[in-house]
Formats: sequence, C-alpha cells, structure tokens
Amino acid sequence: IMVLGLCFGLATSAMAAEVTTEVTVTVNSIDELTVPSTVAITLDAVDGTTPTKYAQGTATDTNGLTYSHNSETSKKITATAAAGGTNGTNDIDLTVAIGTEAAGTVVTDGVGATAAVTLWTGIAAGGYEKDLTWTADASLAGTPADDYTFTVTFTTADV
Repeated sequence: IMVLGLCFGLATSAMAAEVTTEVTVTVNSIDELTVPSTVAITLDAVDGTTPTKYAQGTATDTNGLTYSHNSETSKKITATAAAGGTNGTNDIDLTVAIGTEAAGTVVTDGVGATAAVTLWTGIAAGGYEKDLTWTADASLAGTPADDYTFTVTFTTADV
C-alpha cells in the first residue's frame, strides 16, 4: 500500500529544496560636470550711460552646465581663469553665473582669477542642468579692437 501511495502522490510529505543567494550592489562615486567648450561674447557698442565703456556683452548657454553627484557631502563649483597667451593689453572684466546664483568675477582687468571663485555651493546629491550666463565689460581706451581669449576652468569640491 505504501508503494502505491508514493506512486500516485498520496504521500503525506512533499520533497522541496530551498537555497538563498546574497546579492551585492556596488555603487561607485559619481561626480560629473560638463560645460560648453566655447563661448563667444562681442563688445560692439558704446555704453549709453558711460560713453568711455563698451556696452556689456552677454552670452547665455541655456542648460549649459550639467552636474551630477551622489556624495553624502554637499558640493560646490568654483572657477579659475587664465588669459590666452596672445591676448594684447586689455581691461576686460568677465563674470559667469550658474542659474540664479550670484555671478562670480573670473577675469579682472584682463587678468584671470588664480584663486578659486565660488560660483555655486551647498549642492545636494542629484542631477542638475543650469544656465550659464557670461558677461564681459571693458573700457574703450583700455581694450582695443581685437580677439581676447580666456580659459575658464570649473572645479567641483566638497563644501
């Protein structure tokens, strides 16, 4: 009778196997910043209020800065600048603003900022797209007609 019960599924206990798998998910550190490789600003008119200066030139890169990080520590973005090796004498002031943050001056009287200029601080983990707004200003006497190049370097760091 027992043999018949096993053959026809009449056994009182079923055989089962159980195993477990431990899964490890590794999350690498992410700290990615992108900005446009070039920006062009033209100073081509006299300021309506101060006739010894050019009217400010501006350029806005809509969503020109993208930044992503996953650190538990808030981050900041700073910038430094260097004048191009062929720049003639000039008194250009160049500022840059990230989104609605206050603009930071990265070039003063044609000289790039060698100390980091804080542009955005307290950045929580996440992904961001922000406008970059550039403003250039100079005097007519101090900046003759020519092309002037500045290399602006953006850096991220813990706050």
